[in-house]
Amino acid sequence: MVHLVRARARGIVRIPAVNVMLKDKMNVTACAGVQIFVLAAGGLILKGRQALLFTSDTEFESVVRQALLGTDTIFLIARTVSDALQIACQRGRELDLAIMTFGEDCHGMTLLSAIHSCYEQLPTLVVFEKDSGHASALAYANGACVCLSKPVSLVELTNTIAALQPTGRQLAVA
Repeated sequence: MVHLVRARARGIVRIPAVNVMLKDKMNVTACAGVQIFVLAAGGLILKGRQALLFTSDTEFESVVRQALLGTDTIFLIARTVSDALQIACQRGRELDLAIMTFGEDCHGMTLLSAIHSCYEQLPTLVVFEKDSGHASALAYANGACVCLSKPVSLVELTNTIAALQPTGRQLAVA
């Protein structure tokens, strides 16, 4: 299941989940104040920055939410590689950032490679449970912009994400 969450300056507000069935049959659960849904010919339109968050670590998810608090970022949270690929395929062009946590298996690297093959310009942050150096090198080769190892502090994550996201001035030049 894919979850959408919006960060707000006053914190995360829990509201009852609302199921929305898109024309493409993707079942999405909207919660925590995702404010603007517009059903259009292409499906659901979300306003605000969008970030793919691929993690099964709810503690890390909480740190990411705090790091992006007040940025009007909508999180598209995937717990499985399949869900992350579904988000990337359906919303890849709308994504402003991808944040992924990898364990010791190779599934995350395959996901990273697939997303990078389709969306080379997408800023991607990879966080490893245990980084051997080899894993970081492999992630960089597969399109990661930045690799970090757990534990990651709120300050470190906030600064890293800020460095990955273009400013309004950079967007105007492009």
